[in-house]
Amino acid sequence: MGEGEGGTSNVPRARLGTRRRRRREPKLRGVRAKRPAAMPTKVHLSSEALNAAPWAAHLVDAFLPADAPTGRPSTARGGRSGVGAQPREAPRMSPRELEEEVQRETAALLAARAASSASASAAEPASASLIPTFFRPKKNDVGFLASELRATAHRVALQYKERGLLEDDELEDLWGRITDVIARRPAEHAPTSPAEAATNEAESRISYEELRVVRDDFAAALDAANPGGDGMGRVAHYFTAKTFARFARDAHGRINGRTFMEFVVRHVALTQSRINLGCHDSDADGWLTEDDLEAFVGRSVTTMTALQSLPMGFANQYRRIATRRFMFFNDPRRRGKARISALLASDALSEFNELHAAREDDPSLAKNWFSLASAQRVYKSYLDLDLDMNGTLSKAELKKYTVDPRNAALGCTAQGLTDLFVDRLFEEHSLKGLAGARRVRADRLKPIATNVDPFVAKSMEKRRKAMESEMDFHAFLDFVLAWSDKEHPASLAYFFRVLDVNRTGALTNAEIWTFLKSIHETWTSDPDNYDLNMLDVQDEIFDMVKPAEAGKITLEDLQRCGCAGTVIEILCDHTGFWRYDNRENLPHDDEEEEGEGEGDGDLDPDDPFTAPF
Repeated sequence: MGEGEGGTSNVPRARLGTRRRRRREPKLRGVRAKRPAAMPTKVHLSSEALNAAPWAAHLVDAFLPADAPTGRPSTARGGRSGVGAQPREAPRMSPRELEEEVQRETAALLAARAASSASASAAEPASASLIPTFFRPKKNDVGFLASELRATAHRVALQYKERGLLEDDELEDLWGRITDVIARRPAEHAPTSPAEAATNEAESRISYEELRVVRDDFAAALDAANPGGDGMGRVAHYFTAKTFARFARDAHGRINGRTFMEFVVRHVALTQSRINLGCHDSDADGWLTEDDLEAFVGRSVTTMTALQSLPMGFANQYRRIATRRFMFFNDPRRRGKARISALLASDALSEFNELHAAREDDPSLAKNWFSLASAQRVYKSYLDLDLDMNGTLSKAELKKYTVDPRNAALGCTAQGLTDLFVDRLFEEHSLKGLAGARRVRADRLKPIATNVDPFVAKSMEKRRKAMESEMDFHAFLDFVLAWSDKEHPASLAYFFRVLDVNRTGALTNAEIWTFLKSIHETWTSDPDNYDLNMLDVQDEIFDMVKPAEAGKITLEDLQRCGCAGTVIEILCDHTGFWRYDNRENLPHDDEEEEGEGEGDGDLDPDDPFTAPF
């Protein structure tokens, strides 16, 4: 056998023998044999990964051990690997260089991502890329000087607005100039009848050119009376073409001069009211809290002729009664604040301002919630219901709110609110106002006195828990306001929350029958009443409401039907159900109160003339 063949065939034998000799080596007791160190696993990166992050290859090489192969075998010249070829050492990077490389690649990726986002947003419509802001927290971390500067600037702005308002004598002068311009106009044709002449005189039709003449003369008169003043700036916005186009015109292009004058007077009154409300807007955000409105009412009471005889002991209660009227109808979400523009557009502020010029014995104030007689009547009803005189109303006491002795004389044996309605009312609505809730929390945190007799302490704790579950005067005012005007959207939302037992947003047959069952049980308890089929009453309710979806009455259906007040009385009040059942036999009461209407009025909060600024 040749030398080459022997050398070639002996290589595996030598290796095999080496492995056998290594197995035959004896093991020493107590000494654990060391296993050969595992070779580092080679990391394979795809071409896509290397294209996206070329610095990843340096990461693999940088974190391999110094004595380990780099994973990329070195080849000899010609591209073949030989037995004697030495591995080529890959370039190593220092930690600092590696960190800089990572930062550069990260910045490049972020820049590419921002560029792609910008191109995508440019392709989309502008409305889709804008996300509205639903909540803007107030910055309460302003310093003392910043708050004082804001308050001073707000006060100066209100004073500037107030200086531009027309006084009463100036308004009279404006009306006189309008009538003079109309009187100087040559008569186009003689009136055919006295009625036509009276109509022409009452309406006082005036054209736009004549109004411009009135504007120039009136502004000159204002400048003459107040040298250095801006007379034209005070009245120019009343005589613009846009303002003139808001009024109905006749065949000659003229408007009713008296209607125009009423518009000017009302705009001045609304602007003055906006200034008065803005004086209590401490943070100048266009909203008033309940405390701000109470301060506004307390300040206005001193200047009202209809409240000159307001007793000092009743002043606090009157402020609370008047403030709840503003808050209940203008704070539907119960956030504890009302928008000033909504207050200006509501009927509450106009009714409140009627007390400035009205007399105390004016019969037109009988239905005004803000009159002294109305406030005393509401407070007296609360005191009459509070039989145990603990300052709050229990369920049994509130049930008697609709009891009327006159109905008993007419044959009504069962009166008052139903048990189910009162239970649901106490479940769904807050029983305490802000002050009452704070008082309840303070009572809970009070430590129990150790020197008090256990029997007395137990009685006091029982009384405290009973008062927590009863209705205070604040919540009672909300109920009275809702009950007195059941057709108002805020009142309907108040009662719909009570009637919607399952909280599905709709009143089904089961819920209507649940409330009618309470009525039926009391009705059948009187043997003198005839047998009444409540299924017929249920059908009548659906026929009156005419819901959009059969068998489901939503809040929108009640607001649209026009008979929501009757439906609420049928479901919630024994007295109301008796009145509905005997509606044809009962005498008509002309003096019955029709409720405190709190509609939106003819004003638009977004209108620059009805919402002055």
